[in-house]
Amino acid sequence: MNMPDQNFTLVLLDEGARWEGSAKIVAHWTGYEAPSPQVSIPLLMEDKALQIKKEYLAWIHDLGRTKIQGQTVTNILKIFDNLSYWWLTTLAVKSPYDSDSIYSVFKLRTLESVYFDNECSGLIYCGNNALLDKTLKEWCEKLGHCYQRYNVSEKYKRPIKKGVRWWLRKFPGWVQALAHLIKNWYLRYRYINSIKTNDVGPLGKENAVTIVNYFPNFDQEKSKGNQFYSNYWQSLHSVFDEIPVKINWVFFYFDTAGFSFQNATHFLKGFNDNSSKKHQYFILEEFLTFPVLVKAIKLYFRIYSKGKRLGELRKEFCFSDSQMNFFPFMEKEWKVSLFGNLAMNNAIKISMFDAMAKTLSASPWGLFIWENQPWDMALISAWKRHQKNTKVFASQHSFFRPFDLRFVSDSRDFFETGGEAMPLPDKLCINNVQGLSLIREAGYPEDRIAKVEAVRYFNLEGKYMTKKQTPERERTLLVIMGVADQENRFLFRLLEDASSRGGLDKYKQVFIKPHPSLSSEGLGLVYESKFSYSIKQQSLSELWELVDVVFGVHSTGAAWEASWNGIPAIVTCAIDSLNLSPLSGLSGVQFVANVDDLLEQLNQPSNAQIPQDYFYLGDNHNMWKALLNV
Repeated sequence: MNMPDQNFTLVLLDEGARWEGSAKIVAHWTGYEAPSPQVSIPLLMEDKALQIKKEYLAWIHDLGRTKIQGQTVTNILKIFDNLSYWWLTTLAVKSPYDSDSIYSVFKLRTLESVYFDNECSGLIYCGNNALLDKTLKEWCEKLGHCYQRYNVSEKYKRPIKKGVRWWLRKFPGWVQALAHLIKNWYLRYRYINSIKTNDVGPLGKENAVTIVNYFPNFDQEKSKGNQFYSNYWQSLHSVFDEIPVKINWVFFYFDTAGFSFQNATHFLKGFNDNSSKKHQYFILEEFLTFPVLVKAIKLYFRIYSKGKRLGELRKEFCFSDSQMNFFPFMEKEWKVSLFGNLAMNNAIKISMFDAMAKTLSASPWGLFIWENQPWDMALISAWKRHQKNTKVFASQHSFFRPFDLRFVSDSRDFFETGGEAMPLPDKLCINNVQGLSLIREAGYPEDRIAKVEAVRYFNLEGKYMTKKQTPERERTLLVIMGVADQENRFLFRLLEDASSRGGLDKYKQVFIKPHPSLSSEGLGLVYESKFSYSIKQQSLSELWELVDVVFGVHSTGAAWEASWNGIPAIVTCAIDSLNLSPLSGLSGVQFVANVDDLLEQLNQPSNAQIPQDYFYLGDNHNMWKALLNV
């Protein structure tokens, strides 16, 4: 391509890049702050995000219905009569936590709009992002426009942490899948035989309900007496006790710092030893017998083979009115979900839930915590295959966030029929006003929605804005971590910089609350901190009375809870991601993007204004009782 005419050129600056020449418009790819008249793509994207969200969801729907050799993608990926593997791929799941590419696609769509709005006919990219370079170069070639790239000085390149996971990604998918098997055998599967004391024979005629519950987030004090009390269901345990049939609890273990899978099996044995005949406790991996493992491996190779038929799909990675193909950004995630460790993980989950549904009764109903993840799809379809009269209830896990795309779809997805249809619960249990509004706006079938009390948040009752005024000095700061390493790194970098500049002078102590699903590696950031701190493992409800100010990552709902209690909450901006804070859009919210912002808020924190009628509260559980027929 010839050198673009700079009077009609968009210049795109990546991290560390500068532009001294002329241009029609200069845009920043990563930075929020751009000197006028230059523009920030992330900032402009926030204004366009709702429209792009609709376009993105429509594209996902259309992609699943794209025909290849006469068959739709969802049909090609069909693995059971009532389940297409399409719904378990990274594309269909749409998790902004696990899929960094979604944010990049939103920014690319914004860049495209800026380019055409300013009637540009050439593009200059200044940066080192090879995926962005490839995408923009191919786009300009299709348009017949000029394109030029300038590399940025090496000192501005982001450091790459080359751990084992990074090296594994260099290998073929089947090697990654094999490594996943070996890792999980060592960390999990080898401990299963030590707890297989339960009678889990063929599915009997006796009625029993089944509850699938994340583990290990349970009451530690009660567990000392071998009593299981989930922090997810909390006071709903009293309703469960009124149910006139046996309850099967199936634990879905998540890697958690300081709590290994082996620890989980120890607690499981204690719960069963102390249990009445009414309750029986299992961990999902108990259903991974050798024959089930063989089935899982065979299923992995079926998925692998089906994925190989979808090579043509790459040309469809663009919006309907666009020639910009963003497949380079999504290629790795897409391939991992079809050929790599994620494909193997999904195949094992599908097989374990299939074995569980054949073994444990879920009559008249089965209940699980819903996040619209791949395992949710596997569980729903397994219950529907093997226990056709079972009512499947999915309970909202946490907050609905407008840009957590897992929770929403193009409305057409909800009304598909046949074996290619999305697995849906019979009732999706929503516990707050915003969640109900968002799910209805997405077009979710009204007859599949149930309003229920927010049992996990009953501790909020009577505590609305009850915290006293923030003291001038001798404050206690609670630092709340998330799951993602990226947001935790940003959180602690700001905190370290603020501490070095005296930002913690008014604080006598700093508490750090790790996320329940944070890995032991994720705690490395804490141990490297140079300021004084103490790690707190108790529940947030126990911590609110002890703290004066909260500083947390943008994706956690804990900052929302702090604000409800009247505790000033400072939240990091969404750096390189969609805004996943449930506080977004509320007045008084303190989002910080740099150390200067944090210093200002640590010095004079303010309260966010939370609607008092946000959650469905009340300790009588009437809505839950009606649903569960208690």
